[in-house]
Amino acid sequence: MSTAPPQNSSDRNDDHSRRRPHARTFLTRTDQAPGKPRGRVLAGATLATALTASLLGPAPALAGPVGAVGSGPTSSTASGPGASETVRGDLPNGGHYVLMTPERWNGTVLIWNPGYGGGGSDPSAGPSEGVVDWLVERGYALAGTSAAEGGWAVEGLLENQPLVMDAVRDRLGEPEDVIAWGSSMGGLTSVAALEQHAGIIDAALPLCGSVAGAIPMLNGSLDGTFALRTLLAPGDERLQLVNISDEAERQAAFREVLDAAQATPEGRARIALAASLAQIPTWTQAEDEKPSASDWAAQQDQLYQAFMFGVVSPRQPLEDRAGGNFSWNTGVDYTEALQGSDQQQLVRNLYRQAGLSLDQDLETLAGAERISADPEAVAYMQRNATPAGEIDGPVLSLHETGDTAPTVTQARTYADRARENGDESLLRQAFVDRPGHCAYADAEIAVLVEAMQQRLDTGRWGSTTKPSHLNRAADRIARRDGLDRGGSFAAARPDPQNRPERGPAPAAVSHQGMLGGERAYALHQPAEWNGDLVVMPGRDDLTGVTAQWLAEQGYGTIGYELSDGWDLVLDEANAEAAVETFERLAGDADDVVVAGRSQGGLTTRIVADAAPEWLAGSLPMCGGGAGAISTWNYKLDTAFALRELVDPDSAMQIQGIEDRAAELQAMNDLVALADSTEQGRARAVLAAALSKIPAVDPETGGEIDRRRLDERIDRYIEHLPFAMGSHVRAGYEQTVGGTFSWNTGVDYRRELQRSGRWAEVKQAYREAGLSLTEDLRTLDETERLSADPETVRLVEQTATFTGRLQAPVLSLHTTGDGAGTIADDAAYRSTVTAAGSARQLRQTFVASEGHCTFTSAEEAAALTALFDRIETGTWPSTTPRQLDRLAARVDAGSDLDLGAARFTSGEVPGQPARMWDVRNWGDYRAK
Repeated sequence: MSTAPPQNSSDRNDDHSRRRPHARTFLTRTDQAPGKPRGRVLAGATLATALTASLLGPAPALAGPVGAVGSGPTSSTASGPGASETVRGDLPNGGHYVLMTPERWNGTVLIWNPGYGGGGSDPSAGPSEGVVDWLVERGYALAGTSAAEGGWAVEGLLENQPLVMDAVRDRLGEPEDVIAWGSSMGGLTSVAALEQHAGIIDAALPLCGSVAGAIPMLNGSLDGTFALRTLLAPGDERLQLVNISDEAERQAAFREVLDAAQATPEGRARIALAASLAQIPTWTQAEDEKPSASDWAAQQDQLYQAFMFGVVSPRQPLEDRAGGNFSWNTGVDYTEALQGSDQQQLVRNLYRQAGLSLDQDLETLAGAERISADPEAVAYMQRNATPAGEIDGPVLSLHETGDTAPTVTQARTYADRARENGDESLLRQAFVDRPGHCAYADAEIAVLVEAMQQRLDTGRWGSTTKPSHLNRAADRIARRDGLDRGGSFAAARPDPQNRPERGPAPAAVSHQGMLGGERAYALHQPAEWNGDLVVMPGRDDLTGVTAQWLAEQGYGTIGYELSDGWDLVLDEANAEAAVETFERLAGDADDVVVAGRSQGGLTTRIVADAAPEWLAGSLPMCGGGAGAISTWNYKLDTAFALRELVDPDSAMQIQGIEDRAAELQAMNDLVALADSTEQGRARAVLAAALSKIPAVDPETGGEIDRRRLDERIDRYIEHLPFAMGSHVRAGYEQTVGGTFSWNTGVDYRRELQRSGRWAEVKQAYREAGLSLTEDLRTLDETERLSADPETVRLVEQTATFTGRLQAPVLSLHTTGDGAGTIADDAAYRSTVTAAGSARQLRQTFVASEGHCTFTSAEEAAALTALFDRIETGTWPSTTPRQLDRLAARVDAGSDLDLGAARFTSGEVPGQPARMWDVRNWGDYRAK
């Protein structure tokens, strides 16, 4: 069945207009007597597997037809003008070919392209001896080729296609149909050959091929190895990611680190994260049963077993061909990538079991130094090994759903490219639901050749590629001809590939440099600039999809690197410096919008509050709407309550942090201790209530039913480390020169009652057999924490709000944000309303788990609505329904995949915690 794209009644017939006339006696296809059963396909090694094999041992042998081999063209077993024969010879470019001709030719030629490890002077004519014999008996002429140089030889194989066809025409005349086919690297070659040699190749039949190409395949591999090294061995220089100098040493080092990590819960969780970022499936081993949906350990073990095969793809031979590194991860949001892997729940469960903070590790990845590509190497891979999906003839691909190199997501990317080019009717994709790479049975391959031949003969696919039809036809072939049957074809719709790129984007960055505090910036002015500028604090490389969409729509962009240690004064100043830099280098902007996330979102609010004359509007996303005083006060409340009620002897300092690493360890230990007992989990509910940590289902984005208390507590536990935020507080305290949070005078009973969680906390305490009254008394009687008044005044002036807005502000927030909850938006609305600026403010919410986990469609819809407000002076409708519709229109009008939209209402039970804005400035007194 073709599951991507769907069947289309307007299947093209125009590809038959290129038929080559010939006069020939055709083979009449009649049922053959059953022969002896054939063995399963001896596949060419995958790119990753065979490269490893070439480094660590001999490459696997490829199946080859029986025939004479010589230095020049020779023939074998020729008994007459029409007898079948095998010819082998050399090509003018140093490559080699084999040609097998049947006794009665049916007019079709198949050109076999080998997987990595196939080649030399003895190329194969097909994937297995059984398939080769079956095809020759039915009148097919079979050609095969190998490049002059072995190994990763896609460029040479592509050069060979017209040369092989010259040899075919010399012996047989003009063919009716020419089908390029191959396995693994040969599958990639076959679809690339159809694009590059459309006048010679009529169709492509890629088997287990990296059809989306080497760029997305190795970018996915980079994501996995980058995560593994960053989280498990950041200082190990042997774990080279790109620009490889010694592939064998690199492979051995990754194996050593991987095996050691698998021995610990923490290591297993991080292996799962790294493998999921590379989109490795959770059933990869053919000898194992498919793990159940809730068997996290078995799924993780499958990822571990496949990691070297599917993630640590050898790069050195590819880089040698390309002349440099062609992979990059600049601009990659690994939180979004994890969501795209469809394995977020697995990873989160393993992290929770290991007592690790997933948010903290994702933040570590976000902050790690990224890798850029060599443009010339990228261009080489685009030309030779990354198909564009622009096809003039039919393509029928076959994939195992549990393949790891390439992953089945490559099929989705190739289908998406064909659809974008308007060629979806020419593509069909078949799947077998099992692990393995190129481990197809002879009958499975034979039935695909039949389906392709029918498509070429009739100009229509009909039902030939549906799983039910393929299974019946394979049964018939196996029963009639004795070919190995294998498993069953199945419907599948692969997940989108996280890294579908063919080249770095945006296409050009006009300028790069440094702003104040040695913060990097990048700016881009599209060729057809619409005159508007978007300043993006925190996005200094402009490679994300939202930045690409802005360029596509004609917006100028400048992104800049945020400060270390929350130097918000510097971050605010750099927003203005970014505008000045853009206008100096690219031209004056009509309207300027600032749009940042997280720390960049807080910076955006600070800029809006300062109301510079150049600002036309702001889009703060998930960034500190309550202001820094309020935010860090309620974070202190949560940490204080958890420490004093779960482990008063904990080494967690909460404020005045001297050793950040020790503080983080103490914080994680405290959360793990709370999670280990029913009483501790109940007290975690109280701590979470003080900062309004949400309980949102990661799968649906909706709030978990209050009757499912244990599941809600799991979410609180997951978010507690990031909600307390010691890793950020420590740096901020150093930046401002003192402590700025306190809980002197705080009535925790009152705060709890105002939180909207009173009933839930009481229920948790009741089920744990605890007294809430006694715990609140404990908090009342415990020595409180004071702040430095001078530092408080500094933070008031630099990171809390007056609410006096001179330009429109449209905020965007995820309902499942545990780092800064949507209660912050209620506090911001209160401040803005009190200042008389409510007409300038609109607030929007997205039903999603996590911090800043927006899709590009959601960001694009918000930006579109904001620019509409700036242009017309009137707010468009910002209801969830209208924003979802707007996002769909924006996505439909873009060549980019922006994702879906999940706008929702932002109802917040209770009142904002510990509000502090201009109305409170100067009120703090140390006690």
